[in-house]
Parts: sequence; C-alpha cells; structure tokens
Amino acid sequence: MANNFLFNSKKKFNKNSVKSQRQLKVGEELRHLISNALLRENFYDEHIKNNNITITEVNMSPDLKNAKIYIMPLGGKNKNDVLNSLNKVSGRIKKIISTNTSLRQTPKLLFQIDETFEYAENIHNILEKIKD
Repeated sequence: MANNFLFNSKKKFNKNSVKSQRQLKVGEELRHLISNALLRENFYDEHIKNNNITITEVNMSPDLKNAKIYIMPLGGKNKNDVLNSLNKVSGRIKKIISTNTSLRQTPKLLFQIDETFEYAENIHNILEKIKD
C-alpha cells in the first residue's frame, strides 16, 4: 500500500546521494555569490536584466568540480530565455566566483530550471481533487 504513494520527482536522488558537509557548504556559498553577482553585475543581457531570478538550490558534485544551479524567474515567466542567457554568461559568473572563493578549482556551472514548484502544485491539485 505504501508503494502507491511514492512519487517520482524530476530531480534524481540515489540512496547513495547523501551530501557531505563540504558539498552543502560550498553549494550554499556559491548560491550566495551567484545571487549577489546577478544583483550587482551588469551582464548586458535583457533577459537577465529584466527578470528577478531566484536561485533555489546549488547541487555540488562529490569532487566539487561541477555545480547544478536550480533557478526560477519571478512568476515563472520567460524561463527558457532566462535559462539560455544564464548558461551563455556562465563563464563570466564562474570568473566572479573564482575571485571571491578560495576553492582549488572553480566548478563548472550548469543552470537548470527548478521544477519543484510545479511538482508541488500538481500534488496540491491532486490532493484538492481527492478532498472534493
């Protein structure tokens, strides 16, 4: 019966994917640095400039060489345009990160849309249908 209530999320989690304290700490530091860079720097891109972008999570690989940055524009508008623009300027963001951290290697940045909000809304709608 319990198996009926398991939902598959878009993010893949393995049983062995427990994050170390170092991964969590570096991920949180990168989240702050990237959000500050998006606020203060001028990237000369209309999609980044005209949208308020929320960085919801940064997942670091175990070797700290890759970072998946989950983003969501305010209101969910222009998601794909913002995502493409951020991936285009990821080199410049990586340079900003490298000057502000003491990491041995600056991680490769990959921006992705955070779909957990839509996933939670779908679950909420299903529960509302069941309630009625």
